[in-house]
Amino acid sequence: MFEFLELEESVGKFWHRLVGTTSSMPRYGEHQVTFEEVKPFLATCFRGFGGEATAQLGPAHARTATHRLRLRQLVGLGEEKAAWAGRDGGAVMLPPQIDIFPDQALNRDLYIWLAAFMAAMPLVPVTVADPLNADLRALDAAKASVRAVLKAFPGLDAKYTGLCRAILKERTRGTLPPVERLVENRIVGMLSEGAGWRDENPPAIFPKGAPAGYQRMMIVPLWPGYEPRSEVFSGDGDEHPGDASTNALDGAGKFRADRDTSRSTGERSPFILNRFEKILAMAEMVNVDRPTDDKDDADKDAARDLEEIRLGRRKERPSSKFRFDLDLPPEAVDPASIDGETTYPEWNYRKGEYMPSYCRVICGMAAMEVASVSHSDEERALIRSVRKQFEILRPKQEVLKGQLDGAELDLGAVVRMRADLMAGGEGSDRIHMLSRPQGHDLAVTTLVDVSLSTDAWFDDHRVLDVEKQALSVLANGLAACGTNHSILTFTSRRRAWVRIETVKAFGEEMSGDVERRIASLKPGYYTRIGTAIRHAAAGLAKQPNRTKLLLVLTDGKPNDIDHYEGRFALEDSRKAVMEARRNGVSVFAVTVDKDARSYLPSMFGRNGFAIVGDIAKLPRMLPSIYRSLTR
Repeated sequence: MFEFLELEESVGKFWHRLVGTTSSMPRYGEHQVTFEEVKPFLATCFRGFGGEATAQLGPAHARTATHRLRLRQLVGLGEEKAAWAGRDGGAVMLPPQIDIFPDQALNRDLYIWLAAFMAAMPLVPVTVADPLNADLRALDAAKASVRAVLKAFPGLDAKYTGLCRAILKERTRGTLPPVERLVENRIVGMLSEGAGWRDENPPAIFPKGAPAGYQRMMIVPLWPGYEPRSEVFSGDGDEHPGDASTNALDGAGKFRADRDTSRSTGERSPFILNRFEKILAMAEMVNVDRPTDDKDDADKDAARDLEEIRLGRRKERPSSKFRFDLDLPPEAVDPASIDGETTYPEWNYRKGEYMPSYCRVICGMAAMEVASVSHSDEERALIRSVRKQFEILRPKQEVLKGQLDGAELDLGAVVRMRADLMAGGEGSDRIHMLSRPQGHDLAVTTLVDVSLSTDAWFDDHRVLDVEKQALSVLANGLAACGTNHSILTFTSRRRAWVRIETVKAFGEEMSGDVERRIASLKPGYYTRIGTAIRHAAAGLAKQPNRTKLLLVLTDGKPNDIDHYEGRFALEDSRKAVMEARRNGVSVFAVTVDKDARSYLPSMFGRNGFAIVGDIAKLPRMLPSIYRSLTR
């Protein structure tokens, strides 16, 4: 009732209503379509339009616009931030929500058009320094890409026409300097052509370079750009695993990030960056090794507001961690081979070739640090149930009739022989029955991810604890049905240290030692899954069994602390799976990552994986998944 007496609050609210929410494009929140709504089918559309199988679709993070703002925008915030579409070599970034049209169908159509456009656009960067010429080059590239999309997919012509007409209706610019007006006229002309209308602007003559004070054109939502990231050399230090809690920045989109490799990383200089009498303000991160701040109250909000995050290495253990997607520049790949007893190649998708003897595998037996294993009543009941179910799969005796030798006579064959002899014909000597076990010619390797991420908690369960329980249940079931099987774990820390440990070897009985090894599993480091799959498949290939199955149990994307991340890691993992299948090894993945549908199809194929949404159900689901695979 007395809010008007709070002068600062009243003026602030009035000022916010006046200039605080202005944007260059109108917003229709009641008709918005979010990326999460269309994500399930949008990835299929992107790949159906010819996009790369391992390119990752994700929400873009808001960035500051570079076009000329209107007076109300300048008076208010002084800048405009928006999350528009764009892509680089491995990431396809789409707006977190689209609400620029007063029609929900048009907003949805824009997502589909963007998927087609970025699947067909040539990945050629605009390398012109002059801003005017860069704008003109970008418009020429957009025009060529539009023609390519409509030629390849004529069914999108009607959608593109409707989107162009809607953009022309909503796109309004104020008074612009002459050269910027010429660029805007060219944009309007291209949109009019797409809308099927006549371009009424006369041909323009542009200067050779941008005049003083020139500002870039306003983004056209229909024509995303290609922004490649230059390779950077990876640092030598390893990240400290730490044990701080990890919080997710939900809905923050994909952050654009750079690695700071400047020499100031190790300096402990007390140099003051701001004079004390200045008002403190949030600034872009500078990579200096200052003492750790133990307060994390404002960290999440500060991370959201940063346009670009700079990454540096630190020695101290942080007070908190935040989990979010980063659009990082690719790290340079060291082409040198590596010496070692067991090495494997790695696929470099950027060059389209293998790097021979690139990763070294360090093999060993898993530790038995737990003195004894005691299962809970629920676990023992589950193990008994699974063993009974798997005993049904144990090879049974089959009777072969009409044999030359055997323990019993085949009465039917004896009668036929006597009848043939009495009729004057020749009787057959195959009058015996032979009993032998049915064929169960199967070898199975369970490859378990024990990276650092398995130390995380979901739904009040630690991932690794649930994995160990599921592994114990499955191993007992496989032992009950007599399947030749082994259990391997893997983790990595750069290409020279891929640790693969044997929990159970082929031919080893399921014993208390195996149970102790399972119970002793601990979180490791990172997830170089391509090398682990190659090693496990090589071991399976040595088994005499006719059918071979590699069951991969993981909890997230492949990654390491060198160049092995993003699309590079997905492409190498995909190649490793293809190699195994060509060599007769079936590969199937089981994951507890609820977001795995965005990347597992590109690695294992559409029917090559299963997602267990409720992590607590993994011990029951894993044996069921195995039975369905071996029917």
